Parts: sequence; structure tokens; C-alpha cells
Amino acid sequence: MKPVTEKKEGSAQARSQTIDAVKGAAILLVMAGHVLVWNHMEDPYLYDVIKVVQMPLFIMVSGYLCGMGRRVGSLSDYGRILKKRALAYLTPFFFWILLLHPRRPLSSVWRVLFDLDEGLWFLMTLFLLTAMVYTAQLAESAARRQAEKRWPEKGRTYGKAAFWFTFLSLAAFVVLETFLGWQFLSPGLTRLYLPFYLAGYLAGEYREMLGRIPETAKRLLCAASLILLLLMAAVWDLQDVSTLFLLGRQMLASFTGCMAVVLLLYYLKDGRGKRFLAFLGGYTLEIYVLHFHFATVLNDGGRYHLYTLEGAGFALASFAVMSLITAVIIVVTKKFWLLDFLLYGKQRRRNL
Repeated sequence: MKPVTEKKEGSAQARSQTIDAVKGAAILLVMAGHVLVWNHMEDPYLYDVIKVVQMPLFIMVSGYLCGMGRRVGSLSDYGRILKKRALAYLTPFFFWILLLHPRRPLSSVWRVLFDLDEGLWFLMTLFLLTAMVYTAQLAESAARRQAEKRWPEKGRTYGKAAFWFTFLSLAAFVVLETFLGWQFLSPGLTRLYLPFYLAGYLAGEYREMLGRIPETAKRLLCAASLILLLLMAAVWDLQDVSTLFLLGRQMLASFTGCMAVVLLLYYLKDGRGKRFLAFLGGYTLEIYVLHFHFATVLNDGGRYHLYTLEGAGFALASFAVMSLITAVIIVVTKKFWLLDFLLYGKQRRRNL
């Protein structure tokens, strides 16, 4: 991922706008993808591009924000930050299970914990990835303090070694879980998205270094990434991950797609379009947990083909109606702090 440094240096507003615009673009891709898949309109081209980019992009942005954020420096920091993340991610994760399955709440929670795809898997997977990084940061801080007592000049080196040892150990445990067939908390999802989170995290941590890449190189990378993604989607079935090679090919497509979207928005001039994407980016969680419930509102049971006038019109109309209903519910529910917290994990009410 690219650094968030904009051409207007020193502008915190400009920096945050690009990040939020990327999040806004990601949620639009998620919404478009759900309109297609829930109405059985998936195609081997457009949907392939959407599918391989949407969630990896979200995960990568989350990792980036973690990498550029405040680091864990003590056990108290660790507990405070994890508590905050747990409230933000796990409150809506569990509440939506109870809301959608009120008759058998406990059995539904238990079932989802062994198959996160039945719930809001993104929230639990993101929490696990975040917890892994913060645990590694805690180990880094402890090792650095201990090393500096005897070898002040080697504290940073020992700290980094502790970080990578801890993080890679946790990653190895996740991989082991998948090999052993364990299903609790769906470790396969954590393993799948871990590279994207880590890439974003490192980009956020070393954003100043990335900021020194020449603009010409960034433009070439943007064009190359976009062309490569489109070529891969045109030639191959990117949804086929039946072998490690095919999974690696899909991940390559995801990385190139994420790079293309990020750099395109990096060079997108400030205007209504970018400001609108940034606005959406401020409400990605709210949109994420609501929108797909209304993806089939207009579907009367018929089958539509995307590349026909009728099918394209149906897809656009479904997207518009789904978006409108989602927006109305967000506006209403965010007026009540308890609903804001339970539905979206927001601990402070935010005015629309």
C-alpha cells in the first residue's frame, strides 16, 4: 500500500481524505459484489475483479492504519487498546447474531464461532489480526526495554527481533490450525487475509520511506497494476483456488488490484467525487453490516444476465434501492447511542 502523504504536505485533512476515500471505494465494491452474488448475477469478469479486490483492500487499509497508529508500549496499553478494539469489532459481531437468531441465541453464536462465514466474519477476522500485531508489539516493547538496560545501542534490534518472532509464531499457529482441520474462529480466513494485513501494516509503519518513491515510478506502478489485474481477470478464473498455485495467483491479483485502487485514488484530484468517497469511508462499518440484507429487494425470483440491458438496469436499480434503504436506517439508528453501539460498535455518537 502507498503512503498517505499527499501533494499538499502537512495537511492532515488531505492525508485522512485519501484513506477514507480508499475505504469508501472498498465499500462500494462490496455493495456491488453483493448485488451480483445475492441475485445470482456473478460473471467471470466484473465479479472476478470485485471479488479479489474488495475484502483484501479493506484488510490492507486496516493494517495500514494500525501501522501508522500509536504502538503498544506497556501491558496497560495492550489491555486498553484490545478492549477498545473488542468493543468496536466484537459488539456488532455478536449482537447481529442475536438479532437475527433470537429464538436460539446461544446455539447460533456457537455455530457461527465455528463457521464465521455465517456471520459478520470480517469483524472477527480483523480483530484476530489486530490482536496478533498488538501482541507482537507488546513483546517488542518488553524486549527493547530489557535490552536497553545492558546494550542501549541494540535495544531497537532486539525489539524488532521479538516482534517478528512473536508475530510469525502466532501466524504459524494459525497455519497449523488449518492443517489440523480446526474450525474454531475459522482460522482459514485469518490465514487468507494475514498477508494483506501485514502488507498494510508495514506500509503504514514505513510510510515515510515509501513517500520517497519517485512520482514517475508510482504512476508506472499504478498503470501496470491495473493492466495486470484486468488481464488476469480476462484470461483466468480468479475464483478457482483449488490448488496452492491457483490460490497464489488469486492473491497476486488481489495485491495488484489493491495497489491499483490505492494509487488511482492517490492521484484523484480533490473534488466532489473524492470527498464523496471519503464521506462513505467514514461509515464503512455501518454500511457493511446493513446493506446486504436489502440486496434482493427488487428480485421477483427471475434470472437476470448482467450483460443485457434488462440485467444491467436491474443491477443498477437494486444497488440504488439497497443504498437508499441502508442510508435511511443508518440515519435513524445513529440518533440513538445504544443502537449506534450495539449495531456498529461506535462508542461515541457521530452526527450525519
